[in-house]
Amino acid sequence: MENAAIIELTSTSLKFSMVNLIGGGYYKRLNTIKENIRYDEDIYEYETIGAQKLNETIKFLNYYKEFCEVNNIIKVYCFASSLFGCIKNVKALFENVCDLTGFSFNVLTEEEELKFSYNAVLNSVEPSKAVLLYMNPHNSVVINFAKRNILSSSAISVSPNILAYKYENTKKTASEVVDLMTEEVKAKLKALNIEYNPEEVGFIGAGETFIALSKLVRKMTRYPFHQDNNMVITKENFDKALKLLLDQGFDKTKKMSAITDERLDILLSGFAVIKAFYELYNIDQLYISVKEISDALISAKIIRESTSETNSTDVLEHSLQTIRYFFGYPESNADWIYNITFNLFKQMSIIHKLSRKHQKALKIATFLYDCGKRVELNNFSQFSKEIIINQRILGATHKDILLAAFACQCQNLDNFPLAEWIKYKDILDEEDLLAVKKMGVLIRLADALDITKQRKVYEISCDLLGDIVIIKIKTNKDASYEMYESVKVLPAFKKCFNKNFQII
Repeated sequence: MENAAIIELTSTSLKFSMVNLIGGGYYKRLNTIKENIRYDEDIYEYETIGAQKLNETIKFLNYYKEFCEVNNIIKVYCFASSLFGCIKNVKALFENVCDLTGFSFNVLTEEEELKFSYNAVLNSVEPSKAVLLYMNPHNSVVINFAKRNILSSSAISVSPNILAYKYENTKKTASEVVDLMTEEVKAKLKALNIEYNPEEVGFIGAGETFIALSKLVRKMTRYPFHQDNNMVITKENFDKALKLLLDQGFDKTKKMSAITDERLDILLSGFAVIKAFYELYNIDQLYISVKEISDALISAKIIRESTSETNSTDVLEHSLQTIRYFFGYPESNADWIYNITFNLFKQMSIIHKLSRKHQKALKIATFLYDCGKRVELNNFSQFSKEIIINQRILGATHKDILLAAFACQCQNLDNFPLAEWIKYKDILDEEDLLAVKKMGVLIRLADALDITKQRKVYEISCDLLGDIVIIKIKTNKDASYEMYESVKVLPAFKKCFNKNFQII
């Protein structure tokens, strides 16, 4: 494993992120340092960056250079948002930066921002057919896609920072300002002629404003699951969040520090953009994506897995493999347990009565069924559950992730945390409770059938004979110990399925 870094120069900040490269095509952010520097104020007014902010930037870049040396970072990719392309003598500016720091910056074009916005967000959330709004501080990217194909894409010159800058000296009330902004955004959107049917097409929001919206709604509604990715924001909850901000006023001196480090006037401006989308396209709900342009650039420019050419066909599996690299137990047999569990799942469909909607949760649970052993061998199923709940798993809904987490816990039914289950009662129901117990028992049975980790069992078929499930296995070696261990699962199996089993 080796460390790399990405340095981002956006219209409002300078950000340094260290990433750990693992397994050829995977990475994980280890550290992020962000400095809030308002480059946009200088660019909008003077079409350049003032000496004070330039000197401040060079100072921090030299700090980052030292950080790279200490952490043996050998790969660094530096990029600036397309707004910096508006600077006078931009080439000379960044040549000067390179001479003083050693960092060579690439200024993205709007076309590149469109491409990397799409590549970053694609499949990180539920809808496969959707309109994506990626809100940068200096512009907004609108992409209409279906089944991994872009139908239309545009970059429009509306953003939280542009709108806040335009109305910074207004004497109007916060509500009046937001209404004016909303109509302005609507006018620009109408020119795009996007065909949108909310019954057929989803709506995805990405960017810091959407993450702030997600955090605000979670706090307002006391939403129990603390993940922003794939958070669903209804129109009703958006309106409540907007009203809360409006009550604070259109004020550049205020912040909601528990939600975001952005100023209140900029946050309200971002909400005005979202409001325009809700109203113009009659949207009932939107999905939040936490993926950033930098995520796509890390894949394309640092680990050489160019998402500009192709995207992972299974984002969920890619996400799970990344987690396994960090939390995987060295002697794990999770790949084989995955195969056995899904074989049992298919063979026993008439018995467990679980549906295809449970397969994604079962996949997460089996991929990570023993990752808790990295924390503690005893009661590892509990720690596996905690890892699943607290990791960002892409390509799965909040319900999928919670079902998977509790399914891992249910490898040991005696330790099922009912009090914690109740905590998620607004997401999970009584039917789900039985489902996670069944999945947990199937995983435990699969683990027993490979207890020696020699992959002795290579084929399984099941028949139902009265109240007994006949499990026929084919092995390539003597599997007496596997069969002995499997019998220990019988009490839990009978408790969940109301049937016994016999292995032959």
